[in-house]
Amino acid sequence: MIAIEPPGRRERRRMQTLDHVAVTAMQLFESNGYTATTMEQIALQADVAKGTLYNHFSTKEAILAHWVHLELAADTERLRGLVAAAGRFEPRLKRLLDESAVWSERHRDYLLDYFRFRFLNIEDELAAGNPDHRPRDLAGLFALLIVQAQESGELRTDVSAEHLASLLHHMYFGALMRWLTLPGLNLRKEFAVVVDLFVHGAQEAADAPDAQDAARPPRRKRA
Repeated sequence: MIAIEPPGRRERRRMQTLDHVAVTAMQLFESNGYTATTMEQIALQADVAKGTLYNHFSTKEAILAHWVHLELAADTERLRGLVAAAGRFEPRLKRLLDESAVWSERHRDYLLDYFRFRFLNIEDELAAGNPDHRPRDLAGLFALLIVQAQESGELRTDVSAEHLASLLHHMYFGALMRWLTLPGLNLRKEFAVVVDLFVHGAQEAADAPDAQDAARPPRRKRA
């Protein structure tokens, strides 16, 4: 395992500035509205020069993305405790997604802009990696849950935990996007479908073999 060196003083000061700007911007978004808030207002309220602000963030969407990642990093330890709690995989995954639903419902007005920024800058992200090592999604927590479920025999082990976590994250993101773009959907119900599909598959319950039948080899057809 490669050790991650702690950031130096200059990098710590830079990150403190980024965090301060992001928190200040979110306060303005909440009070004035996201669309009505300008970069100039953010610079003034955060007490940074406009040129300095643009050196760190090219757009409001970039500031918003930084704030979302800041929120996720702050909440990861609490969610990690939830993931580490004893119990079976399915109810623990459901609790994790219920927590995500609470946060997403509270910040729904910002999520489409956040995801749009992430998609438009995906190549830059891939090239730069994740220099501050803050979590940017739930994939890491999904992987922890899946590793535990594989060790307890609840989930298959012929596919790596990282691979399964990636597939689960795509399903999670798809549910979020359905909820954000289709009026009238309930996010918790959308996540419940994700849990059921991931754990049980899409096969009709009446047609799904039980565990004992699934373990038996298929019968050969008579000539």
